[in-house]
Amino acid sequence: MYPEPNRRALPGSAAQEPVQRTEPDPERSRGGEGGRHGEPDGRGARSGGRRRGGGRRKRGPRRRGPLLVVILAVVVVLALLAVGAVFYLRSSDEGGADAAPVQTRPAVYRIVDTGRMNDVLASREVDSLPLNEGELFERNNTEISSQSIDFTLRDADLTDDCSSAVWGQELTQAVADADCTQVGRATYVSDTYFGVTAVFNLADVDASRQLAAAMSDPEEETGEDTAAARGFVLAPSGAAPFDRLGEGYSASDAIISGHYLVVVWVQSTDSESVEDRVSLAGPLVALANFRDPLYRRMVQLDDGSDEGTGGTGQTDGTGQTGTEGGGAGRTDTGQTGGTGQTGTGTTATTDPDGITGTD
Repeated sequence: MYPEPNRRALPGSAAQEPVQRTEPDPERSRGGEGGRHGEPDGRGARSGGRRRGGGRRKRGPRRRGPLLVVILAVVVVLALLAVGAVFYLRSSDEGGADAAPVQTRPAVYRIVDTGRMNDVLASREVDSLPLNEGELFERNNTEISSQSIDFTLRDADLTDDCSSAVWGQELTQAVADADCTQVGRATYVSDTYFGVTAVFNLADVDASRQLAAAMSDPEEETGEDTAAARGFVLAPSGAAPFDRLGEGYSASDAIISGHYLVVVWVQSTDSESVEDRVSLAGPLVALANFRDPLYRRMVQLDDGSDEGTGGTGQTDGTGQTGTEGGGAGRTDTGQTGGTGQTGTGTTATTDPDGITGTD
């Protein structure tokens, strides 16, 4: 057979299809619709144009999670250190909110015996209701104003562990011998004075007198060496200014109030030496109004014959008003005006009008 002659494509007629050659598609080589570089369409490609699982992933932003955690941890640690430093410095400046109370004694100590209250509140058998915090530290005892002095309650504590309120071996034993079941203590501050009050709930008035005598100044009897053994009342807090209690000239009254013994202890805020003797009659009389709850108890237990004589208020002149006797209350005759209180460990006498002191 003869070979067919070459035929030219006529216009409008179908051209002879040339042999197809496979060439790489530029679009596929750039990660287009095809598979890997150089692969023809349809080979290994998934429908919808989705890339294969093993294809190259686009680079995203680096993960900064671990770095942020480290930065935050450093910031928190620095903040805690700063707060701790501020708290430490503030505690140091203020004597520490939880600072231990100092073991010290007043420069002058005096025992004061009352009249009417000793009869009405003679024992815990007739006055069996325990003391409570609302009774001792609220109402009139939140702020005590008398003798032109305004005392404000700062720290308060009521406990049945009476030994925790005193220091010294002898006094600790004396508290136990007096059958102490409760002791309430408080600290008060004013612009010119700061003070400590304490009330011991004892068996009877005789126990109150014995405990007051056990607190007397040991120098009068056996010398300075026994001061540590004798001891005294502890403040409920050692925070400033009570960290300076006893460093300056201070004075204390132990007031026998039936089966309760009330201790009042004051010091001037600017006193720096026990040799700087000043008159503390005013603050002692003012802070003795801490006994106001005991007056209310006396009125409730009394037979009513003296209920209208004086009430349980406070005065600015001679100290407390009260229902003891005629209600004249406490006077300042047991103290001198220039050199502070006279005597140490003396006992005041009583008269029908209230409490008077003796030198």
